[in-house]
Amino acid sequence: MALGRYTEVARAANGDLIRAGEVTVLVAGSSTLAELWQDDAGTVPAWNPAVTDLASGAWSAVAEAGLYDLRYPDGRTVHNVPVAGASGGGGDAPSWDDIADKPETFPPTIGATAATAVAGNDARLSAGAAGTATVRALGTAATTAAPGNHTHTGLLTGSAAEVNNSTAEDAPGLAADFNALLVVLRARGIITGT
Repeated sequence: MALGRYTEVARAANGDLIRAGEVTVLVAGSSTLAELWQDDAGTVPAWNPAVTDLASGAWSAVAEAGLYDLRYPDGRTVHNVPVAGASGGGGDAPSWDDIADKPETFPPTIGATAATAVAGNDARLSAGAAGTATVRALGTAATTAAPGNHTHTGLLTGSAAEVNNSTAEDAPGLAADFNALLVVLRARGIITGT
């Protein structure tokens, strides 16, 4: 038996606290009183209906995991209130296959927020607005993206390649070769800045 604790502050339909009132717990969809317990192990039976606290209107009970109907003193009934099995207490979450009437697919919500997907006709997919991530067409212009097989001929040939294969044997020689490499990379537009 998977047990779970249900706790609430009982309120009337108008929002007033139900103090020292009786809340009857029924097996969902029936007139059968639910078996309630005072302790999480299910060893000390609890009275049903449960009596709410005189000061706060709070009440709590342990029941077998499932759905229950709660009948309040004002005659109102709240149907299908879930009581989940406590973790580590033998209660397991239902498997996906046990859930009835579930959707087969979950289509994305189309919109313009961080939590929604962008539709194919959204201007953000093709516009080049500053600071906006866009999907670019392939090409060689400033507003296009280079394909994966695109190469920049000669970027590391000539003097850059020679500096890259430094044979310096001391710190000043390495610093000179490194600075020469930076000059070549800046001249070829690979890096910017001074």
